[in-house]
Amino acid sequence: MNTIGKQIKTKRQLKGLTQEQLADAAKVNLRTIQRIENSESKPRGTTLVLICEVLDIDIERLLKDNFKEEPKATIYQDKNVVFNYKLASKGTRFLATILESLILFLVFFIPLASIGNMSLRKYLDINSHPMGWILSIVSSVILGAICYPYLKGNIGHNLFKLKVISSETGEDYTKSSQGAFRELLKATLGMLIIPSIWILWDDKNQNLYDKFTKTYVVENKS
Repeated sequence: MNTIGKQIKTKRQLKGLTQEQLADAAKVNLRTIQRIENSESKPRGTTLVLICEVLDIDIERLLKDNFKEEPKATIYQDKNVVFNYKLASKGTRFLATILESLILFLVFFIPLASIGNMSLRKYLDINSHPMGWILSIVSSVILGAICYPYLKGNIGHNLFKLKVISSETGEDYTKSSQGAFRELLKATLGMLIIPSIWILWDDKNQNLYDKFTKTYVVENKS
């Protein structure tokens, strides 16, 4: 029940008046009184003045109290928008990671295959070895330090017109140290299952390394 309707009903009852008596005294239609007290409508203009005069209600105070209790408009914010950027979708981030991995594979494998006569099987065997993991992590750190100042993210991000920003300030992630650390965590945690699939349940499309580095991957407007 709105404040106006509630106060009119309460005041009427305190004065011992029925709805019919109030309607007659205020020269207002009975149905109007009923609608007001049932919160179906609000009295305005002359109708409000006449009712308040009969019930000895201070109109200014009544309107002020009603204004305070008016429900404020709910502001709906798109959960996929942060700092005026649209978050990169889970699918796009997945494709960016796959494409980047394919490119890096070709960059490293082709020279080794042509110069060192290395077979694909032997290359994969090396990468599945702890030493291969270390080399992968080191290369990720180096590429992160090189790419972030220029691409605002890694190679995969750039190919899909994405970039990395701070989840605290919205600023671009463009420092070499930031890129190196983020890619270090990505490569390290990527060897585990949970950090890689965390994004499937996260409402901000973040992996665990995004949360640790306090970053978002967003669509690059520029």
